[in-house]
Amino acid sequence: MTQASPAPSHRTAEPSPQPKSTPGTVRTCDISDLKAPEDKSAGRFSAESWKMRGSRLELHDLVFHGVVTVDTAAGPKRVLKFSAAAVTIRDLKMAVPAGPQIQHIDGAPGSTSTIRGDDITMYVESLTGTLSSVENIPTPPVLRLHLTPDTVPEWLYDTIGNLGLKLQLSLNNADIDQAGQTGGELAIPGIHGYGTPR
Repeated sequence: MTQASPAPSHRTAEPSPQPKSTPGTVRTCDISDLKAPEDKSAGRFSAESWKMRGSRLELHDLVFHGVVTVDTAAGPKRVLKFSAAAVTIRDLKMAVPAGPQIQHIDGAPGSTSTIRGDDITMYVESLTGTLSSVENIPTPPVLRLHLTPDTVPEWLYDTIGNLGLKLQLSLNNADIDQAGQTGGELAIPGIHGYGTPR
């Protein structure tokens, strides 16, 4: 993954100028100094993030709201904010810190878990995956994405504030760290839960 140009001493509303690009990557923007307003509608989240993995992640009618600050039990945290009409995850594996253990919640192998309902909002610390399609148009299988509150692809940065633009985004081998999520109802076929020590 290429790194965007170093952040200027004062942030403008423009992406980093002429980000470098190499085969197998996408142009990125350094947004580490982009203002992150407090999102009071999120409520308060746990101190630690939880992880979600899947062999395929599909985000339907996805809207990128930019970078926000949310309240957690460990203090304010800078995150990426997304909303979606529905989310599907194949081969779901979740890991949630709980005291001295990590609680694991897995779907049945080969199954597709879903998040559906109103006002699905994801507060993401990190999202990694191989981009397989945007707007249902297949892309080359070598475009590996890594989104954080400091770095996002240039094409995604350009959608901030455009609430009418709803993306259909698919990622293979997706790995998400979330500070929290609001709205929607998660359905996991063949759910299996267990704990492991930290």
